[in-house]
Amino acid sequence: MKVYTEQSRSGFTLIELILVLAIMLTISVMAPAFYSRFLLQNAVSNSSDQLAGSLRKAQIYSMVGKQNSAWSVNFSSSTITVYKGTAFATRDASFDEKFSVNSNVSVSGITDINFTRLTGVPAPSTSSITISSGTNSDIINVNSQGVVSR
Repeated sequence: MKVYTEQSRSGFTLIELILVLAIMLTISVMAPAFYSRFLLQNAVSNSSDQLAGSLRKAQIYSMVGKQNSAWSVNFSSSTITVYKGTAFATRDASFDEKFSVNSNVSVSGITDINFTRLTGVPAPSTSSITISSGTNSDIINVNSQGVVSR
């Protein structure tokens, strides 16, 4: 008489393989969309930080009277420039501090903010600059006392 013993079988069933493949497919389809949105949000946030830092730097330079001058910030679509003086066209370019702006980000609003020497009061007295990319945007405000906020 033959005795049959039950052998344990290790491995995956077809249903388990299909389930794992479906989960992997779902993740691989969704990941690029989330990643691209993350990159745009990060670009806006980094550009906002860079702009706020440049505004604070120009204000501090003006308040301490660096180079015995007022300091200003100019922003365009590709660069943020901290410069000596109150007019971008007549500035001494040898004192410029330039920072590039991410090409996926647009900067809108006013193009120049000047800070008065020794007091650091901004001109124009209140300003808003919008940094945006797609549906992501951030607004930098400068109040009449020169406080920079996001």
